[in-house]
Amino acid sequence: MKPYEWMVKPTPQTEWIDGRGILFWIAFFFIELGAAMFLVSSLFGNLFGELIGWLLCAVLGGGFHLVYLGHPLRFYRMILRPQTSWISRGLLFVSGFLVLGLVHIALSLWTASTLVLLIVTNVLAFLAIIYGGFAMSYIRGIPLWNSALLPVLYTVAGLWGGAELSAVVELQSGGPGGNAMLEDLIKILLAAFIVVFPTYLITARYGLSAGKTSVSEIVKGKWWPFFWVGVIVLGIALPMGVIIASFVVGISGIPLALLYLSVAFELIGDLMLRYLILKAGYYNPLVPMPGP
Repeated sequence: MKPYEWMVKPTPQTEWIDGRGILFWIAFFFIELGAAMFLVSSLFGNLFGELIGWLLCAVLGGGFHLVYLGHPLRFYRMILRPQTSWISRGLLFVSGFLVLGLVHIALSLWTASTLVLLIVTNVLAFLAIIYGGFAMSYIRGIPLWNSALLPVLYTVAGLWGGAELSAVVELQSGGPGGNAMLEDLIKILLAAFIVVFPTYLITARYGLSAGKTSVSEIVKGKWWPFFWVGVIVLGIALPMGVIIASFVVGISGIPLALLYLSVAFELIGDLMLRYLILKAGYYNPLVPMPGP
Protein backbone atom coordinates (compact mmCIF):
# COMPACT_ATOMS: atom_id res chain seq x y z
CA MET A 1 0.00 0.00 0.00
CA LYS A 2 1.28 3.45 -0.95
CA PRO A 3 1.45 6.03 1.87
CA TYR A 4 -1.12 8.26 0.14
CA GLU A 5 -3.60 5.34 0.05
CA TRP A 6 -3.62 4.95 3.86
CA MET A 7 -7.26 5.11 5.05
CA VAL A 8 -8.31 6.30 1.59
CA LYS A 9 -8.68 2.72 0.46
CA PRO A 10 -9.53 -0.21 2.81
CA THR A 11 -6.50 -0.38 5.09
CA PRO A 12 -5.34 -3.62 6.81
CA GLN A 13 -4.89 -3.61 10.55
CA THR A 14 -1.48 -4.85 11.70
CA GLU A 15 -1.32 -4.36 15.46
CA TRP A 16 -3.03 -7.64 16.37
CA ILE A 17 -1.34 -9.98 13.88
CA ASP A 18 2.02 -8.61 12.68
CA GLY A 19 5.21 -8.67 14.76
CA ARG A 20 4.31 -9.15 18.42
CA GLY A 21 0.69 -9.36 17.35
CA ILE A 22 1.33 -13.02 16.50
CA LEU A 23 1.44 -13.61 20.25
CA PHE A 24 -2.05 -12.11 20.57
CA TRP A 25 -3.39 -14.55 17.95
CA ILE A 26 -1.88 -17.57 19.71
CA ALA A 27 -2.95 -16.36 23.17
CA PHE A 28 -6.61 -15.99 22.17
CA PHE A 29 -6.57 -19.44 20.61
CA PHE A 30 -5.21 -21.25 23.67
CA ILE A 31 -7.30 -19.29 26.18
CA GLU A 32 -10.52 -20.26 24.41
CA LEU A 33 -9.40 -23.81 23.63
CA GLY A 34 -8.28 -24.47 27.21
CA ALA A 35 -11.40 -23.00 28.79
CA ALA A 36 -13.58 -24.99 26.36
CA MET A 37 -11.74 -28.22 27.11
CA PHE A 38 -12.17 -27.65 30.86
CA LEU A 39 -15.89 -26.94 30.44
CA VAL A 40 -16.60 -29.97 28.23
CA SER A 41 -14.44 -32.31 30.32
CA SER A 42 -16.24 -31.25 33.49
CA LEU A 43 -19.60 -32.14 31.93
CA PHE A 44 -18.37 -35.73 31.54
CA GLY A 45 -16.53 -35.96 34.86
CA ASN A 46 -13.08 -36.12 33.25
CA LEU A 47 -10.77 -34.53 35.81
CA PHE A 48 -7.64 -35.18 33.75
CA GLY A 49 -9.23 -33.36 30.80
CA GLU A 50 -10.11 -30.46 33.12
CA LEU A 51 -6.47 -30.26 34.25
CA ILE A 52 -5.13 -30.25 30.69
CA GLY A 53 -7.66 -27.57 29.69
CA TRP A 54 -6.70 -25.45 32.68
CA LEU A 55 -3.00 -25.76 31.79
CA LEU A 56 -3.62 -24.83 28.15
CA CYS A 57 -5.49 -21.71 29.24
CA ALA A 58 -3.13 -20.70 32.05
CA VAL A 59 0.32 -21.62 30.73
CA LEU A 60 -0.01 -21.18 26.96
CA GLY A 61 -2.93 -18.76 26.70
CA GLY A 62 -2.04 -16.65 29.72
CA GLY A 63 1.69 -16.90 29.07
CA PHE A 64 1.48 -15.66 25.48
CA HIS A 65 -0.96 -12.95 26.55
CA LEU A 66 1.44 -11.62 29.21
CA VAL A 67 4.38 -11.64 26.79
CA TYR A 68 2.27 -9.79 24.20
CA LEU A 69 1.48 -7.02 26.70
CA GLY A 70 5.15 -6.04 26.87
CA HIS A 71 4.92 -5.00 30.55
CA PRO A 72 3.43 -8.06 32.28
CA LEU A 73 3.68 -6.54 35.77
CA ARG A 74 1.32 -3.74 34.72
CA PHE A 75 -1.42 -5.95 33.30
CA TYR A 76 -3.60 -5.30 36.37
CA ARG A 77 -4.30 -1.81 35.00
CA MET A 78 -6.25 -3.40 32.15
CA ILE A 79 -8.91 -4.79 34.50
CA LEU A 80 -9.82 -1.42 35.99
CA ARG A 81 -12.56 -0.53 33.46
CA PRO A 82 -14.87 -3.56 33.16
CA GLN A 83 -17.87 -1.25 32.76
CA THR A 84 -16.60 0.01 29.39
CA SER A 85 -13.92 -2.41 28.12
CA TRP A 86 -14.29 -5.98 26.91
CA ILE A 87 -10.54 -6.43 27.44
CA SER A 88 -11.04 -5.63 31.14
CA ARG A 89 -14.01 -7.98 31.35
CA GLY A 90 -12.09 -10.70 29.55
CA LEU A 91 -9.14 -10.53 31.92
CA LEU A 92 -11.52 -10.73 34.87
CA PHE A 93 -13.30 -13.72 33.34
CA VAL A 94 -10.05 -15.56 32.59
CA SER A 95 -8.47 -14.74 35.96
CA GLY A 96 -11.59 -15.82 37.83
CA PHE A 97 -11.81 -19.04 35.84
CA LEU A 98 -8.15 -19.89 36.46
CA VAL A 99 -8.38 -19.26 40.21
CA LEU A 100 -11.64 -21.15 40.77
CA GLY A 101 -10.65 -23.86 38.30
CA LEU A 102 -7.46 -24.53 40.23
CA VAL A 103 -9.40 -24.65 43.51
CA HIS A 104 -11.91 -27.07 41.99
CA ILE A 105 -9.18 -29.37 40.63
CA ALA A 106 -7.29 -29.34 43.94
CA LEU A 107 -10.43 -30.14 45.94
CA SER A 108 -11.37 -32.91 43.50
CA LEU A 109 -7.93 -34.50 43.91
CA TRP A 110 -7.74 -34.39 47.69
CA THR A 111 -11.29 -34.25 49.02
CA ALA A 112 -14.36 -33.36 46.97
CA SER A 113 -15.33 -30.24 45.05
CA THR A 114 -18.81 -28.77 45.38
CA LEU A 115 -21.33 -28.57 42.58
CA VAL A 116 -21.79 -24.84 43.19
CA LEU A 117 -18.07 -24.23 42.75
CA LEU A 118 -18.03 -26.22 39.50
CA ILE A 119 -21.06 -24.34 38.12
CA VAL A 120 -19.51 -20.93 38.87
CA THR A 121 -16.19 -22.06 37.37
CA ASN A 122 -17.91 -23.29 34.21
CA VAL A 123 -19.81 -20.01 33.85
CA LEU A 124 -16.50 -18.15 33.99
CA ALA A 125 -14.97 -20.66 31.55
CA PHE A 126 -17.78 -19.99 29.09
CA LEU A 127 -17.32 -16.23 29.48
CA ALA A 128 -13.58 -16.71 28.84
CA ILE A 129 -14.47 -18.54 25.61
CA ILE A 130 -16.77 -15.83 24.28
CA TYR A 131 -14.90 -12.72 25.36
CA GLY A 132 -12.38 -12.62 22.50
CA GLY A 133 -15.12 -12.56 19.89
CA PHE A 134 -17.02 -9.83 21.73
CA ALA A 135 -13.86 -7.73 22.18
CA MET A 136 -13.23 -7.83 18.43
CA SER A 137 -16.86 -7.33 17.43
CA TYR A 138 -16.95 -3.95 19.22
CA ILE A 139 -14.32 -2.52 16.86
CA ARG A 140 -16.63 -0.70 14.47
CA GLY A 141 -13.99 0.44 12.01
CA ILE A 142 -13.30 -3.13 10.82
CA PRO A 143 -16.47 -4.61 9.24
CA LEU A 144 -15.08 -8.18 9.23
CA TRP A 145 -14.88 -8.00 13.03
CA ASN A 146 -17.85 -5.75 13.73
CA SER A 147 -20.33 -8.62 13.41
CA ALA A 148 -22.72 -10.18 15.91
CA LEU A 149 -21.81 -13.55 14.38
CA LEU A 150 -18.11 -13.32 15.27
CA PRO A 151 -18.59 -14.20 18.98
CA VAL A 152 -20.89 -17.06 17.91
CA LEU A 153 -18.30 -18.35 15.43
CA TYR A 154 -15.46 -18.18 17.96
CA THR A 155 -17.60 -19.86 20.63
CA VAL A 156 -18.63 -22.74 18.36
CA ALA A 157 -15.06 -23.21 17.10
CA GLY A 158 -13.64 -23.11 20.64
CA LEU A 159 -16.17 -25.60 22.01
CA TRP A 160 -15.65 -27.90 19.03
CA GLY A 161 -11.89 -27.94 19.61
CA GLY A 162 -12.36 -28.40 23.35
CA ALA A 163 -14.76 -31.29 22.79
CA GLU A 164 -12.35 -32.93 20.35
CA LEU A 165 -9.49 -32.74 22.84
CA SER A 166 -11.75 -34.04 25.62
CA ALA A 167 -12.65 -37.01 23.41
CA VAL A 168 -8.94 -37.71 22.86
CA VAL A 169 -8.38 -37.79 26.63
CA GLU A 170 -11.40 -40.09 27.04
CA LEU A 171 -10.07 -42.47 24.39
CA GLN A 172 -6.53 -42.39 25.73
CA SER A 173 -7.60 -43.07 29.31
CA GLY A 174 -10.36 -45.52 28.38
CA GLY A 175 -12.75 -43.61 30.60
CA PRO A 176 -16.13 -45.32 30.94
CA GLY A 177 -19.41 -43.65 30.01
CA GLY A 178 -20.07 -40.31 28.40
CA ASN A 179 -18.29 -41.18 25.14
CA ALA A 180 -21.44 -41.59 23.06
CA MET A 181 -22.81 -38.27 24.32
CA LEU A 182 -19.46 -36.61 23.71
CA GLU A 183 -19.41 -37.93 20.14
CA ASP A 184 -22.91 -36.53 19.62
CA LEU A 185 -21.80 -33.17 21.00
CA ILE A 186 -18.87 -33.07 18.54
CA LYS A 187 -21.22 -33.81 15.64
CA ILE A 188 -23.61 -31.05 16.73
CA LEU A 189 -20.77 -28.54 17.05
CA LEU A 190 -19.42 -29.47 13.61
CA ALA A 191 -22.87 -28.99 12.07
CA ALA A 192 -23.22 -25.63 13.85
CA PHE A 193 -19.79 -24.52 12.57
CA ILE A 194 -20.69 -25.47 9.00
CA VAL A 195 -23.78 -23.25 9.26
CA VAL A 196 -22.29 -20.29 11.14
CA PHE A 197 -18.99 -19.95 9.26
CA PRO A 198 -20.32 -19.35 5.71
CA THR A 199 -23.14 -17.19 7.10
CA TYR A 200 -20.54 -15.02 8.82
CA LEU A 201 -18.52 -14.62 5.60
CA ILE A 202 -21.63 -13.86 3.51
CA THR A 203 -22.83 -11.13 5.88
CA ALA A 204 -19.36 -9.56 5.88
CA ARG A 205 -19.13 -9.82 2.09
CA TYR A 206 -22.35 -7.88 1.50
CA GLY A 207 -21.71 -5.22 4.13
CA LEU A 208 -19.42 -2.23 3.84
CA SER A 209 -16.63 -1.98 1.24
CA ALA A 210 -13.86 -3.02 3.63
CA GLY A 211 -15.83 -6.15 4.52
CA LYS A 212 -16.00 -7.09 0.84
CA THR A 213 -12.24 -6.57 0.56
CA SER A 214 -11.62 -8.74 3.63
CA VAL A 215 -13.67 -11.68 2.36
CA SER A 216 -12.13 -11.38 -1.11
CA GLU A 217 -8.62 -11.52 0.38
CA ILE A 218 -9.57 -14.61 2.41
CA VAL A 219 -11.32 -16.57 -0.32
CA LYS A 220 -9.39 -15.69 -3.48
CA GLY A 221 -6.68 -13.21 -2.54
CA LYS A 222 -3.18 -13.83 -1.28
CA TRP A 223 -4.44 -15.76 1.75
CA TRP A 224 -6.47 -18.31 -0.22
CA PRO A 225 -4.16 -21.31 0.59
CA PHE A 226 -4.78 -20.76 4.31
CA PHE A 227 -8.52 -20.72 3.67
CA TRP A 228 -8.98 -23.55 1.17
CA VAL A 229 -6.26 -25.88 2.43
CA GLY A 230 -5.99 -24.99 6.12
CA VAL A 231 -9.63 -24.24 6.99
CA ILE A 232 -11.79 -25.99 4.38
CA VAL A 233 -9.81 -29.17 3.62
CA LEU A 234 -7.89 -29.82 6.84
CA GLY A 235 -10.16 -28.09 9.34
CA ILE A 236 -13.59 -29.10 8.02
CA ALA A 237 -13.58 -31.70 5.21
CA LEU A 238 -11.26 -34.27 6.80
CA PRO A 239 -12.84 -34.22 10.30
CA MET A 240 -16.27 -34.35 8.65
CA GLY A 241 -15.13 -37.37 6.62
CA VAL A 242 -14.11 -39.17 9.82
CA ILE A 243 -17.46 -38.37 11.42
CA ILE A 244 -19.35 -39.63 8.35
CA ALA A 245 -17.27 -42.81 8.44
CA SER A 246 -18.19 -43.29 12.13
CA PHE A 247 -21.85 -43.55 11.10
CA VAL A 248 -20.93 -46.49 8.85
CA VAL A 249 -18.38 -48.49 10.87
CA GLY A 250 -18.87 -46.97 14.31
CA ILE A 251 -16.32 -44.93 16.20
CA SER A 252 -14.61 -48.11 17.41
CA GLY A 253 -14.01 -49.16 13.79
CA ILE A 254 -11.88 -46.09 13.02
CA PRO A 255 -8.14 -46.39 13.78
CA LEU A 256 -7.04 -44.30 16.74
CA ALA A 257 -4.27 -42.73 14.67
CA LEU A 258 -6.87 -41.43 12.20
CA LEU A 259 -9.00 -40.03 15.02
CA TYR A 260 -6.03 -38.22 16.53
CA LEU A 261 -5.05 -36.91 13.08
CA SER A 262 -8.60 -35.62 12.59
CA VAL A 263 -8.42 -33.72 15.88
CA ALA A 264 -5.04 -32.25 14.94
CA PHE A 265 -6.42 -31.11 11.58
CA GLU A 266 -9.46 -29.51 13.23
CA LEU A 267 -7.21 -27.53 15.57
CA ILE A 268 -5.00 -26.44 12.66
CA GLY A 269 -8.11 -25.30 10.80
CA ASP A 270 -9.33 -23.34 13.82
CA LEU A 271 -5.93 -21.69 14.21
CA MET A 272 -5.82 -20.78 10.51
CA LEU A 273 -9.37 -19.40 10.65
CA ARG A 274 -8.46 -17.05 13.48
CA TYR A 275 -5.30 -16.00 11.67
CA LEU A 276 -7.28 -15.14 8.54
CA ILE A 277 -9.87 -13.13 10.46
CA LEU A 278 -7.13 -11.11 12.12
CA LYS A 279 -4.95 -10.78 9.01
CA ALA A 280 -7.82 -9.82 6.68
CA GLY A 281 -9.28 -7.23 9.03
CA TYR A 282 -9.50 -4.04 6.94
CA TYR A 283 -10.45 -0.62 8.25
CA ASN A 284 -13.20 1.25 6.42
CA PRO A 285 -11.65 4.15 4.44
CA LEU A 286 -12.09 7.60 5.96
CA VAL A 287 -12.84 8.99 2.52
CA PRO A 288 -16.01 7.44 1.02
CA MET A 289 -15.26 5.20 -1.94
CA PRO A 290 -16.59 6.56 -5.24
CA GLY A 291 -19.65 4.83 -6.70
CA PRO A 292 -19.53 2.69 -9.84
